Amino acid sequence: MDDNEEICSCFGLTVKDIKDAIANGASSYDEVVEATNVGTACGACVDSVKELVEDLLQQK
Repeated sequence: MDDNEEICSCFGLTVKDIKDAIANGASSYDEVVEATNVGTACGACVDSVKELVEDLLQQK
């Protein structure tokens, strides 16, 4: 996945924003949501963001 790929169109968040949240200490999906607000508007991205967060945390 490209770092510049938009993953949450409601907030204009990219894959890099999710990676940055994890790099800054988020260690779960809920913590990523708290740090970025991802998935809190329309919710369409929730499943893909959960999958991305799980993958990124496993790589850590």
